[in-house]
Amino acid sequence: MSSKSLMKRGYVAGAIFGAVTICCYLCTAGQLLTHLTGHAPLVIVAWWFVKMTISALVVIVPIMLGCHQSPEHSRWGTTVILWLIGAVGFLWAKYTTQPVMNVAQPSPELYVAQQIFVGWLSTTVLFAVAQPLQRLLHHWPIYQRRHWLIAVTAAYFLIRLFNGYDLLGFHRGTSAIWFVYLFAVGDWLANDQKWLAQWPRWRYALVTVGAFLVSGLLTWLNMNHVIYSPHKGLTPDTHYLLAINAFQPMVVITCILLVAWLVRSTSRGWANDYVASQQILLLGLLGTAQAVTPILLPTVKWPLAVTTGIILWVLALGLPVFTIKVGRRWQIKLNWRQVARWGQDFAKRYWPVALTYALLWLITVASFAYLWANDWTMVQWVVTARAKIVMVNVLIIFALVLILMAITNRWWISSGIGIIFYLGWLCASVLKITARNEPILPTDLSAVTAPGELLGMVNPWIIGGTVVGLIVILGLVGWLEYRAGRPCRFNGWCRIIVAVLAVGFLACFTRTNHSDSLVYKQLQRIDDTPYFYSQIRGARMNGTLLQFANNVDVHVMTKPAGYSAATMQQIARHYSQVGRRINRQRTHQTVGKQNLVFVLSESFADPARVPGMKVSGGDPLPFLHKFKKQTTSGLMLSSGYGGGTANMEYQALTGLSIANFSPTMPTPYSQLVPYQKRTFTINNLFKYSIGIHPFTANLYSRKAVYKKFGFNKFYHFDGGSKITYTSKIQHNPRVSDESTYREIDLNLQRRPHGKFVQVATMQNHMPYEPAYYRKRQYHVSGQDFKNPDQQGQIEAYIQGIHYTDQALRKWVRQLDNSKQPTTVVWYGDHLPGIYHGLPMGKYGVPLHETDYFIYSNKAAQRLNHDRLTSQHQLVSPNDFAAMALAKMDVQVSPYYALLTKVQTELPAISLPTNGTAKNNSAHQGGIDFINQRGHHVKLTKDQRRLFHDYQLVQYDLTAGHHYLQKDGFLKQVAR
Repeated sequence: MSSKSLMKRGYVAGAIFGAVTICCYLCTAGQLLTHLTGHAPLVIVAWWFVKMTISALVVIVPIMLGCHQSPEHSRWGTTVILWLIGAVGFLWAKYTTQPVMNVAQPSPELYVAQQIFVGWLSTTVLFAVAQPLQRLLHHWPIYQRRHWLIAVTAAYFLIRLFNGYDLLGFHRGTSAIWFVYLFAVGDWLANDQKWLAQWPRWRYALVTVGAFLVSGLLTWLNMNHVIYSPHKGLTPDTHYLLAINAFQPMVVITCILLVAWLVRSTSRGWANDYVASQQILLLGLLGTAQAVTPILLPTVKWPLAVTTGIILWVLALGLPVFTIKVGRRWQIKLNWRQVARWGQDFAKRYWPVALTYALLWLITVASFAYLWANDWTMVQWVVTARAKIVMVNVLIIFALVLILMAITNRWWISSGIGIIFYLGWLCASVLKITARNEPILPTDLSAVTAPGELLGMVNPWIIGGTVVGLIVILGLVGWLEYRAGRPCRFNGWCRIIVAVLAVGFLACFTRTNHSDSLVYKQLQRIDDTPYFYSQIRGARMNGTLLQFANNVDVHVMTKPAGYSAATMQQIARHYSQVGRRINRQRTHQTVGKQNLVFVLSESFADPARVPGMKVSGGDPLPFLHKFKKQTTSGLMLSSGYGGGTANMEYQALTGLSIANFSPTMPTPYSQLVPYQKRTFTINNLFKYSIGIHPFTANLYSRKAVYKKFGFNKFYHFDGGSKITYTSKIQHNPRVSDESTYREIDLNLQRRPHGKFVQVATMQNHMPYEPAYYRKRQYHVSGQDFKNPDQQGQIEAYIQGIHYTDQALRKWVRQLDNSKQPTTVVWYGDHLPGIYHGLPMGKYGVPLHETDYFIYSNKAAQRLNHDRLTSQHQLVSPNDFAAMALAKMDVQVSPYYALLTKVQTELPAISLPTNGTAKNNSAHQGGIDFINQRGHHVKLTKDQRRLFHDYQLVQYDLTAGHHYLQKDGFLKQVAR
């Protein structure tokens, strides 16, 4: 080839790389342009097209380099120039995007530039070493290259589609094997003209256009970025912001077809045939070793091992497909005609199976659409971002169909019954969601024993329509079974294997909440989040079937050793004696007309105790620091960090510790209380009790819980008793603490007097946006944040609790002026989850310590002899009930005698503090005992005996035979 021709080839390559660089420049400027244009739809589409083009170029350029067959010449000079241009472009992209986007979230355009740069840099290396690499490739016969490349491409596509495993580093597109693979594909297309000629050019054009449309649609759908937050809701789609993954399998296949079309359309060949050798086989074995090596490591990643095992198993069973010739050298050739015949036979025989799966998938997507109120954006998000969750829902009902098939060996009948059951399930789910805003749970199955009562709650028209639909489906199923031609049948061994696999799959869900099980780890891997505290939210995220399965593996509490009727009678007698000794020192037999107020102050914790952080600008909590020195006060050991409010509320009201429950039941409010026949809480000692929560009551099933606890009224924003005071502070969307305290005063003034008030505030609930308050007077420094955005959140939070301190000072003064004797138990439930720079393993205890005080107003102080004067004590939330009765000088029942001994003789009790206690899913379990110095300790022999009694009583009241659920033990004063 002449030097002039070589220069033309160089200009072409330079133009391609220049186009990539220009597109990078355009993308980095895209953020500014979209802000200036107001995010118009046309701009969104334009940027999608630009990014799609860039993604295609990243894949096409290495393929095109492999296509070009040219003689030896030096390319290193051109390569150095390309490297300089690319480096300048990348640095320009990096530094021009920083001012546009938030520092905490780098620009998506920068992400594109970085990904393109990696591809570009690697492609320039291919450009420089193209001839030696092609000589290496040409040592292998063209038909063998064809078979290996098609097999690798198919494996990449299928594995990414069904499992998401990163085969040979293809997923990120940054491995050397990835770029060599693309180069080899181009070289094969250039040298396999005879094989490509089997299709006419118009067919290549048609298939390429179809692949482009499919890949374009998939990239558009995957750009639909929806962020789900339990408290902020859903962030709208932002198509114009997100990068397109250049390494999606459909994009790769589209690019390969496009180059094949171009090659097929040329009038002259792109390469010559070469003699085969085994050097390319070594490259293939290198990739195979990379795929199999993780299995041999000591720390096995089981999902990876299982995936690779399936691949090897399929290859082993597919040996008849290969034709292996042994001569001077090994040659492996795929018998594609045999593969095609097997595929055709399978499709003809088992197409009903695929049809049933497709119908179940459509029904499942329709159910998600209903759960998301037919919001197309959310349906789109579920289908793309939650595709594996959708698949699990489909597989659950599909497993039932397979079990029926194993029994009847009639596919249409089995699938028809399965579809009828699924539709009936979804209809029942809709009815329950409409009535109770909750999906079907395992505890609802008890209603099946009373079908008449159940059907009596359903509109007769719905029942009639269901019966008609049932008849139609059964008729269609019968007709298909009779007229479908060649029947779909399984042989004996197949039926047994299918039944075992299907039953085994369904049985796996009995281990969904065991954190050491493979099932739990797999579900976590696909982002299964049960949201036990809001079952309807869990159903929206996971589907009705998977959410039901998430609640199957729920165990309340492990039975303590020695539990029996005789043991519990002995405990009742013993703590009656303890109660009599305690009551000799107390004045009042009942609470009488005293008021007791429990105030859970959302996310309140003194930031001065956070390790490694310094707060400047003054003391944000001057009143609290002074007030805690004047009354019973100290620190509460929370069992959560950044969440789990209802768990602290449950422990405070019941006196029971969350640490004693099974790890499979992280949220008693929603998993236990609604299904108990009887509960006992401290408000049951009062003739009248109310709850106040200036927010939605759907979270944690609070409506059902407060009703079960016996509250007379519940003030909230979901149809309950109307809240009078709802003012907010500046731009904070939550009701202020000052308004909540005024609401408490209003209800204390109402008759009858002598009431219990349970309050959960909302002012300091997440998120903590710096824009909430016009001025932030406090500033922080230290290691507790990683960027300025997190620093702003912490400062906004501190400003918020400063306003709480001011409101608290005003409220305490009002309480002192009241003539009603009132005692207040005030505590923070957990720290906010905003301290990102601290390791929980090192600072677990201080990151779980919140503030509390127990205060009696002047009227109560005149009435009572204060039996609780200790200050700066570390306690658990389950201690508050016993401490409140001591503060009010009220005599105790045997139950509260036990709680009093637990409070005075045991260290603080909590879930393990070395990690965040999850309230969305099962946790690791275990119990921490923390002494007054904040150190982990072990119990003494006497303490172990007392704690065992405590566990026995908790088990009996919640999961046992309820031997102690009598007023004589729970409520009546020990005499």
